[in-house]
Amino acid sequence: MSERSRTRKRQWWKRQAILPFLLFFLGACGDSGNAEPGITLKKNARRVQVIAHRGAAGLAPENTLAAVKKGLETQADFIEIDVHQSKDGEVVVIHDPTVDRTTNGTGRVADLTLAELKKLDAGIKLDSAFAGERIPTLAQVLRAVKGKKKLLIELKKGEEDYYPGLEEKTIQLIRENRAEEWCVLQSFYDPILDRIWKADFVIPTQKLIVGKIPFLPVFIDHELKFGGFDRYSEATAINVHRHFASKAFITSLHNQGFKTFIWTEDDPKNIQKLFQMGADGVMTNHPELIKRQ
Repeated sequence: MSERSRTRKRQWWKRQAILPFLLFFLGACGDSGNAEPGITLKKNARRVQVIAHRGAAGLAPENTLAAVKKGLETQADFIEIDVHQSKDGEVVVIHDPTVDRTTNGTGRVADLTLAELKKLDAGIKLDSAFAGERIPTLAQVLRAVKGKKKLLIELKKGEEDYYPGLEEKTIQLIRENRAEEWCVLQSFYDPILDRIWKADFVIPTQKLIVGKIPFLPVFIDHELKFGGFDRYSEATAINVHRHFASKAFITSLHNQGFKTFIWTEDDPKNIQKLFQMGADGVMTNHPELIKRQ
């Protein structure tokens, strides 16, 4: 058996070990459903960040320009998006490694050119009112945001392999759009973060995890990891799923010098509770439900 085959086998077993645990805690993973009425953050309270998840996925098709524009209309502090890379090396905004769930097409993003991706309808599956909405490029989103809010960019991995040059291309696009002061990068994947940190570029980065196992030196990002967060000293935040958020864990992160953005909560009452626990920010599909005095 080759070394590559052995590595893939080890990765497969790690995924099998973690899968039942993740399913138990996360359910559909990410969305917490809709709730109203909204909440109002007090003017003199501790400053916290509201992050419009996937643009504003509760208001328009996720990760589209329509969603980004909806997010910009709210009082959110950040617009959050996900990026993959097309077959011809373009950085495109989409959450999944395939186009099947969010468009009328099929196939892996990595196997489709930008021209092929642009032919797909990224809006009609949500609502016919959004028919004709396209998968945007990162360049298009950067031009749409223009510093009106901060932009949180999650760099993704392909279905099988890492995208060659994704980190460098993302950084170059940020530079070209003079967006250094209002962009933040995040990822679940250590090799992606390592490549960002090794680049000749200073930009805030955040480490995404699912959560830490209580009372054990174990945490989960896309697989089980042993140890603490010392290796992420260059990250400004450790971002955790709402099911694993607790006052004790948030306090522990703060004591280690990290902030934390919690993903993803749509119930305003629960968002309020997360802020009361000490969360520095919360990602939500419904940023319109959170107002500021």
